[in-house]
Formats: sequence, structure tokens, C-alpha cells
Amino acid sequence: MRDYDGSAVLHAIRLILATGTSAETITVLAGFIESYGFEKIFLGQLVNPLNVPLKDILYISNWPDELKAARRSRAAILHDPIAICAIRSKRPFTWAEAREHATRAGRRIVDMVHDFGLTHGIMFPMHALDSVSGGVSLGGGIKPDLSPVQVAELEIVCQTAYYHLEVMLGPFPYQKIAEFTAREAECVQFAAAGKSNWEIAQILGIQEDTVKKTLRRASDKLNAVNRAHLVASAIARHQIFP
Repeated sequence: MRDYDGSAVLHAIRLILATGTSAETITVLAGFIESYGFEKIFLGQLVNPLNVPLKDILYISNWPDELKAARRSRAAILHDPIAICAIRSKRPFTWAEAREHATRAGRRIVDMVHDFGLTHGIMFPMHALDSVSGGVSLGGGIKPDLSPVQVAELEIVCQTAYYHLEVMLGPFPYQKIAEFTAREAECVQFAAAGKSNWEIAQILGIQEDTVKKTLRRASDKLNAVNRAHLVASAIARHQIFP
């Protein structure tokens, strides 16, 4: 594996920005990641598949068709530990790290990918204001020995590809930044601090049922699947303080 210098990274960025189709973008990105020990790419948005039809969610990859079809099921998306970690994290992490903390169903999702020869990988979460959260996942059959500089190089180029595709293919039906009301922000902020609905109600002097409804409205705005997802998404979108 040879090191890339800054000029190679800039060259890859220029090539990606010049692409006009998603296939061209993935081809350029695939060519760039080869020297880092990766072969396959899965790029997607972190959107609740229970609220949005799967066909409307941005998922692009050069994985085998059978694996792509299996990964695009609602169950796979909801249990995928790599996607779950990407929702909560702003730093790159390996597939092994995500699997270590996964549920039994989540481990099966990762192992399914392993069965196709993709035994090692790294995920780059994508969280930006006025953008749909997502990630770029790189995989291969050999564990690469990456330096911090190489990880940073990969992250910069993956970011370029992700946001280029989002602009090229968007806007999406669910792509909107919904601002919290003052009450919603209060409730989510206390939820982030670990307060229960009852405790939030006592602090704010409102009914517990009101807290539940308020958190539900906030979840709907951010397409959050659960309380942890709501808090993580609210922090990522700067709706509340971390």
C-alpha cells in the first residue's frame, strides 16, 4: 500500500466533482481507495425506512447485487450496527468496532457482508448542517494498516463524493431541516441529559403525556427511530447542545 500525497487527494477531488452520474462518481472513488486496501463502497443516507420508501432513500454501492438487495431490506437497515454507530458518531470507525457493540441481529448483518468476502471495513459518518446524515463505508478482504493521515485522506475524498452525489441527485422528499419549537428543544435537551418523561414533566411543570407528544413530534421532524436516535440527530443538526 503506497502513501498518497496531497496532490493525489486533490486530483481525486477534482475528478469526483467533474462527474455527472452516480456511476462515474463511484468509479472514481473506487479507483482512489484501491491503494489503501479497499475494494468496495457502500454510500447511503441514514433515513428511517419505516417512514420513507426504500426506493426514495439514497443508497449507492458497487457491492454484488445479491448483497445489495439483502442490505436494502428494512430489517437490515434498522439492525445494521454500522449504520447505528454512524448515526451517533462523527469520527470514522471500523466495522469490527461496530460489530463489537452490536446486538445478535446486528452481528448477523455484519457477518452476512463477511460471507461475500468483505471481512474488513471502515465507515466515515457524514453529518453536516442542511444535509441529510449518512455515511460512506469502504470494505475489502484484507485488513489494511492505515495511518491517521491515510484515514484523513480517505475521509476527505469520501466526503467529497457523498456531498457531490447528494447535490447531484437531490433534493430528496425527506431532505428538510425542521426546526424544533422552544418546547421541543427543551424536552429533547433534557432527554439528552438522561431524564425520563416523568422527570422532564416535573422540571417543566407540564403533563407527562405532553412530554411524550412533544418528543414524538420532534422525532417525526428528524425521522428518528428511537430516543437515542432523536438525541443523536438533534445534536448532529445543532438543534440542541451536545
